Amino acid sequence: MATNPKNVSRADQVRARRKIEPIQRKPIPRSENRVSRDASNASRVISRHSTYRPGSSNTYSTRKRKPVYLSTSTPGSEIRLPSLPQFSFSWRALSGLLVGVALVLIYMMLNSNTFTVNTVNLSGGVRVPSEEIKSVLNVTGESIIFVRPSQVEEQILATFPDIKNAHVSVVMPDSLKVVVEERIPAILWVENGEELFWIDQDGFTFTVRGEANLPIRVYANATPPQNLGYVESTLVALEEVAEPLEAIDEKISPIDPNFVLAIQKLNSIKPADVPMIYDTKNGLGWADPHGWQVFFGTKTDDIDLKLTEYNHIVQAILDRNL
Repeated sequence: MATNPKNVSRADQVRARRKIEPIQRKPIPRSENRVSRDASNASRVISRHSTYRPGSSNTYSTRKRKPVYLSTSTPGSEIRLPSLPQFSFSWRALSGLLVGVALVLIYMMLNSNTFTVNTVNLSGGVRVPSEEIKSVLNVTGESIIFVRPSQVEEQILATFPDIKNAHVSVVMPDSLKVVVEERIPAILWVENGEELFWIDQDGFTFTVRGEANLPIRVYANATPPQNLGYVESTLVALEEVAEPLEAIDEKISPIDPNFVLAIQKLNSIKPADVPMIYDTKNGLGWADPHGWQVFFGTKTDDIDLKLTEYNHIVQAILDRNL
């Protein structure tokens, strides 16, 4: 039975039209301000952090632990291990630890017999007995941290004039290594028939002990002339410091090295088997086999000129058969 259109209500007509025609919605107008605001909102990144609570153990473990991942043979997969705690590094804590370790080591070195000097290894000595040097050092039984090598070296050089150089080093835990260099005798000074001392190339004098390799023997009636710098330094020490006579400058030799050089030059030209002599007034010379004595004075700066003159004089005397 057909329905009379006149009896259909307005609502029924709308429903019937919607079933036949598709719904068309009007577009919502968008203003330019809305578009720019949407773009700015899209670029804004909002991060949310949980509030830190000092009493919360979960937050502390999250911040202080770092996850550890291990790769596997399957591409794109990995194994996560339990989180490991992260330890913060502090220079103050490290310095405190080092100071503590140093204090412990110092205490052990001061109170342990392991770090007490028990052995002195000495080498380089030929004429000076090693027992004599060790007895002067007197370091056996002392803690090795209190031994100063520079002081030991100065003590050796001040006690033994026949030692030119000394090198002392500490060998942990309980030994000292001492290497000495002795002076080489160049001249044997014989005064009034007595062997008084040796003189080396640098003009330093030291006691005659043991044997030497053929030093030049000089027979004298007095001691050799002293180096002026040596005398002045001794006088200054006596006036200002009032030290004993042995307090001399170690850098200045008691005898002028040029005087030693003059003796060596004269010894090379004097006749064989003729002894070298020294007189306080006339200086260095010898007794010539022809029957005269020749002296070259005490000054050594013109020794070469004097030797030339002497050779001419001797040749003139022999030519005249005088």
